[in-house]
Amino acid sequence: MNWWRKIQKYQKYFNRFELKYQISLQERDNLLSFIRPFMRLDPYVQNNYNYEVRSLYYDSNFRHSVNEKRDGIGVRRKLRIRYYPDYSRDNREFVFIEIKKKINENVAKSRIHVKLEDALYILDSNHPIANAFYNNASTQDRNTLKEIWFLYKKYNLKPVCVVSYMRQPFLSKIEKTFRLTFDTNVMVRNYNFDLNFGDSSKYIIPRNICIMEVKFNNFIPNWAIKIIQKNNCIQYKISKFASGLERTKDYALV
Repeated sequence: MNWWRKIQKYQKYFNRFELKYQISLQERDNLLSFIRPFMRLDPYVQNNYNYEVRSLYYDSNFRHSVNEKRDGIGVRRKLRIRYYPDYSRDNREFVFIEIKKKINENVAKSRIHVKLEDALYILDSNHPIANAFYNNASTQDRNTLKEIWFLYKKYNLKPVCVVSYMRQPFLSKIEKTFRLTFDTNVMVRNYNFDLNFGDSSKYIIPRNICIMEVKFNNFIPNWAIKIIQKNNCIQYKISKFASGLERTKDYALV
């Protein structure tokens, strides 16, 4: 199955729980040895190891999204464009424009799938490309796009940083909605917001550290709980976006 057929089967709406842990690369390797009987690599991984993720984050001049995170606001929303540079269709690049909503540990995502070259135009509801996309979109995509436009206009959102990392994702062989992901080389830049440009200037976390994310809909399987406890993993709340802006010292423009 090629990438385009796979991408068509991507979920456009998620509602799940996500727990994050910071672990060393050695601890990651230890965990991998324990989870392999229960989990398999995500089939979207084409090189049998990992794939790159690049996300362009938006915020207001007052850093509305960052301040909500720091102030511990229970319900938060942020806008980003997510790009998987390892995949393309007919030599054309595609991205997801996403709204990520977080209520404590619960995460909901709504997203639309668009050509990279059109993404910035689609954010502007007055642009002809945006109107053409809307007119040809499904009801679900139209509703997501309306919410994107609302946030974009309400907070006068601007691109503020690109966060990139390498992700190694695993799926449970039994519990189909249980996932583990391991993110390394987590980097940020607050210049050159072209997602085709791969280099980033600063590491958000040390190179020998990995962010493990535990993702599930209703429960964590008992075998996974035992493995996490056996390896003394401690939950650590971290936002790649907020931590990235802190690394660039780019808090607010006004």
